[in-house]
Amino acid sequence: MLIDMKDKIYYDFTVNADKIFNPLFQKLQKANTRFVLSYGGSGSSKSWTQTQYEIIRALQSKETILVCRRYASTLKHSVIALFSRILADWQFRDLYTENKSDKVFFFVNGSQIIFKGMDDTEKIKSIAGITRIWMEEANEFSQDDFNQLNLRLRGRDNLQLTMTFNPIDENLWINKLFFLSGQYTDQTTIIKTTYKDNRFIDDIYKQELERYQRIDPNYHRIYARGEWGIIDEARIFRTWEFSEFPERDARVIVYGLDFGYSQDPTAVVRVAVWDNCIYIDEVLYQIGLTNADIARLIKQDGYHGEPVACDSAEPKSIQDLRNFGIQALSADKGKGSINAGIDNLKRNTVYISPRSRNIQRENLHYKWKKDKLGNFLPVPEDANCHLIDSIRYSLSLGLHNRASVSLDGVFF
Repeated sequence: MLIDMKDKIYYDFTVNADKIFNPLFQKLQKANTRFVLSYGGSGSSKSWTQTQYEIIRALQSKETILVCRRYASTLKHSVIALFSRILADWQFRDLYTENKSDKVFFFVNGSQIIFKGMDDTEKIKSIAGITRIWMEEANEFSQDDFNQLNLRLRGRDNLQLTMTFNPIDENLWINKLFFLSGQYTDQTTIIKTTYKDNRFIDDIYKQELERYQRIDPNYHRIYARGEWGIIDEARIFRTWEFSEFPERDARVIVYGLDFGYSQDPTAVVRVAVWDNCIYIDEVLYQIGLTNADIARLIKQDGYHGEPVACDSAEPKSIQDLRNFGIQALSADKGKGSINAGIDNLKRNTVYISPRSRNIQRENLHYKWKKDKLGNFLPVPEDANCHLIDSIRYSLSLGLHNRASVSLDGVFF
């Protein structure tokens, strides 16, 4: 219930609180330290609850809140979308205005919520009077990014910087700085949550998370139990860094496609090889898609007739895509092609685009098989590989070394 009292806006937290907030909200209210680390498993409502909390802080007192992602290109479809949805759900439309070009929400009491990516640090330095900072997906940031943001909080008491993240790697700087070193112990509130702390989560999602206990214990450890991930020696690839996809500088862009439907997702990437580096952009990762759906979604993402190297095991689907206007080709899946594709990726510097969250996840958990004695086999596990297979397909025909290619695979 919203109460307007002489230009000050208060929210009555007792009205239908159980239908609106998870227990995490009350923990955030009690956190009075400079740093708050809200971390844990998937589906625990970290981002949703943090958005609720920042909105209410903005309404209850005059705040200048900086909401950050590592890359500005990820803001629109993540945190900005969350804020817009919750403000609409709460029917607060009359309490703020939005400047879409500058990515700022202005509230009637003078508060501002400003959205920025750390790939534009000069603009962040120019923001005056920041009182609160939220680093969403903090595992994407570097320690230098954190240092830069921490310096922006100055000039008054009760300033706060919150990080939300999944603990994907025990070697992450956040673990070393806040959990192991003890450097900020007196200034930090640490809140761990899992899907079990989310009273609104559905049973199917719970079952999916628990299913990984059998499939991938490390994945289950991170995303179901909310514990620090252990990247073991069976992992095939090192961590791939994020970078914007080089739209204009890439000589040739080739798509890769791994078909799926009911159990496995259809996975689509686009790949460019430029300046001795491989750049990858996640286009599609979704179950239940027909071939017509796949063609439509690829086109909606900005497809311009580039070749699409597809899983050759489905020639009918490849022909369907051609009929729908996609330049679909059969990828090379001959003997040794899997290891050749893996070797190609291991020999090159690989960058993934900021939106490629599922590629990052697969990369963390793509492993070599082991025999009964625990010895590594030169064969990858058939799990966490849909997008990685798509990447291999895109590189399998050598199309990046050519100016263009016909539907029949004849270079010209």
